[in-house]
Amino acid sequence: MTGIDAFKTRGKANEGIRISLSQPDGTPTEHWVQVRSVWSDDYQAARSELIRQAIEDGKRLAEAKPEEAADLKHEADRRRRANLCASLIAGWSFEDLAFSQEAAAEFLLEAPQILVHIEKIAEDDRRFFANGSASLSSGESPS
Repeated sequence: MTGIDAFKTRGKANEGIRISLSQPDGTPTEHWVQVRSVWSDDYQAARSELIRQAIEDGKRLAEAKPEEAADLKHEADRRRRANLCASLIAGWSFEDLAFSQEAAAEFLLEAPQILVHIEKIAEDDRRFFANGSASLSSGESPS
């Protein structure tokens, strides 16, 4: 690819790549999630919303009692991060739970190791835009 097309990322960023999920002990599973790039439209919109929410939460926290403010801030930050990361998920293999952004955020709140894994994958431009970049079957970097 040469010329201006070499710089276009939107299509691949929005499509995402499928990654396999492992159990917390590293045991592979049959489950997967479709992960979008941080350059995807959904992530960029969620990032803007996160900033707006943080400003609103800051106003509310200013009115809270000091002893409650720290716990409220921690929980609000945790939820905002899960919601932002959920915007990176385009689908999944879990048949027992219909996919939605809300379900994805709740899943990530209970599986923070997956949240961190998805964030790392989504930030790795090589996975999405390298020549011949096919969906990777695992979360590991190609060697």
